[in-house]
Amino acid sequence: MVGTLAQLVVMIFYYLKTKKPFFKWFFVALLFIFFGACGSSRSIENRIIHADSIIVSSQLTPLSIKTPYFALQTAYNFSEPMSLLTVYIEGDGRSWVSRNQLSSNPTPINPLALHLASIHAQKQASASVAWIARPCQYQPTKGDINCESKYWSSHRFDEKVIESTNVAIDQLMQKSGATNVRLIGFSGGAAVAILAAVERDDVESIVSIAGNLDHRQVNEFHGVTPLRGSLNPKDVATQLASIPQVHFVGASDKVIPSVVVDDFIKVQANDCAQKVVVINAGHIDGWIDYWPTVVNGLDDRLLCSKYELSISF
Repeated sequence: MVGTLAQLVVMIFYYLKTKKPFFKWFFVALLFIFFGACGSSRSIENRIIHADSIIVSSQLTPLSIKTPYFALQTAYNFSEPMSLLTVYIEGDGRSWVSRNQLSSNPTPINPLALHLASIHAQKQASASVAWIARPCQYQPTKGDINCESKYWSSHRFDEKVIESTNVAIDQLMQKSGATNVRLIGFSGGAAVAILAAVERDDVESIVSIAGNLDHRQVNEFHGVTPLRGSLNPKDVATQLASIPQVHFVGASDKVIPSVVVDDFIKVQANDCAQKVVVINAGHIDGWIDYWPTVVNGLDDRLLCSKYELSISF
């Protein structure tokens, strides 16, 4: 992660981790208190500190991966060699300040995919788990010469974005020793997961959470400008028909209509895909509370049988 204070936070944590375990957790508590005190600010610095606090508290290891187009921020936990690597891909972040004003920096205020990856790493300490941010997230404004605003607007799912994500996945797999990967994407991160998967031959399964699986349909629903520079997940859906999939939908999601998932599964005619409706979840709300109940049973959910579930928690 970038940012002087954020780097200092991580340095202190790793010192305390090796020297004084008790004070490590005391420090983490102070960090959350500090962030809460300044949480009203949406500055890029505070967004970076917030992500660092999640990484620190879950004992993930931060790693910046340079790709041919972007430097992608990642974090991972590889406690022992495993054949399967689970990779969480972050959502679109703060792409827009308002309906008509593009953000100057897409770093998320609430990085949900990172939260869920940290939950996974803590619930399954022996699992190989990683998280990948999207291009230009967790970079200072004008910190990467390739970070044009189109990469968090019209071109957020273009070929360079997908290629960069696959480079990061390749490096994380090599580092972990895994031979297969499970891709889990939140919101726009689900679109990236789908588009990355069609370029790979090692994808064991795909999971979407409030996933944007057809940005044309979603943008038409909201009456906003189409993403003319982006690839569309639904266009490649049939190429994934043999891959087990679970698509989680929040019953109160006002951003991604449930029918988007229905149509994505329908066009595949995939007996290995299922839709799970989570009653007490919206687009962002509810998932952190729900995810601990999912992690240990995710393998069972990815069995090849098509059905729809409605779940309360």
